[in-house]
Amino acid sequence: MTGESTRSILRAHLLPYALFAMLALAWLGSDPLGPAEAILLTRSSLPLGDFLLTQYSPLYLFILHGWSQISEAALWLRLLGVAIGAASVLLGPWILRGLGGAHATHAALWLLAASPFLIGQVRVLSTSQLSLLAVVCAYLCFIEYNRAGQLGWLAGWVLSILAALLVHGGLYCVALAHCLSMVVYRRRFHQRQRNWWLAQIPVLSLFLITAGTHLGHFVGHRTAETNTASAASVQWGHLGSGLPLPWSVIAGGLLLLLLASGVAVCRDWRRNPRHGLSLIGFAVPALAWLVWLPYDFYAVAALPCLVTLAAMGIRLYPRWARQLLWCAVAVTYGWSHCRLLI
Repeated sequence: MTGESTRSILRAHLLPYALFAMLALAWLGSDPLGPAEAILLTRSSLPLGDFLLTQYSPLYLFILHGWSQISEAALWLRLLGVAIGAASVLLGPWILRGLGGAHATHAALWLLAASPFLIGQVRVLSTSQLSLLAVVCAYLCFIEYNRAGQLGWLAGWVLSILAALLVHGGLYCVALAHCLSMVVYRRRFHQRQRNWWLAQIPVLSLFLITAGTHLGHFVGHRTAETNTASAASVQWGHLGSGLPLPWSVIAGGLLLLLLASGVAVCRDWRRNPRHGLSLIGFAVPALAWLVWLPYDFYAVAALPCLVTLAAMGIRLYPRWARQLLWCAVAVTYGWSHCRLLI
């Protein structure tokens, strides 16, 4: 990626970048910190030496600790989330192109940058923001490593996943999705296999250190405690709009239609690693989120692949149907943002 190509890509996507900035910054400091935000701020006041001893998102708390040394005003604290979210969206074109191809990149970036779910996450103190950035960096490095085979990209992937694990051990689901992709396409990426599996040693080691006890509890107890269908449908509707009934049903139904259409486009996944990665990268964290663990960072981990599949799904239809679908997306997104911001 040369400097000139980077600038041209950024210029080509200025409108979705500007929309994200406008939605993320509008009335950002108008409300005081909520209870969950106040708890995070309190946890970040630990002595520096204690951050590595806590199992609750030590990397995010460390960053928040340094950020809050300048000011503890609500606007300043929330700007941290907007900055992290902006970095993730800025990197969006590269990973979305790697997942869905050039034809789906622009549409997927619009869906990502204007997502009510994402905007809601970046406007508050939340570990989900750093989760998204770590996931985006991991996908970027994974895609480039498979393309070029350079060890620098593999090292970047390892660092990204280690950072993700220091946000939450459950984000190992991203590494698991990438490992499944390497297994499925082992013949295509035969020359990458040896270094790839050696790189899993530090990742798996940190995962066992940070989440080993929780993994035992999950396998022993939580696997049998699945969400009900109604709870999963509420979560899915929240991912589509973040609004109460009936808007959550409408937005969830629209998102499900776009997802199903994208899955239909990827029916050649056995021959196309790009399509296979999109499917696996969505399915692994989404399954954990909808069936067992209703924590937002799992949905955030699935978001890049979800918007890619949705963008590919829209292109499946004739022009008039695509226009109707984009109008429906604009209405649900627009109404969600009006309710969120006003």
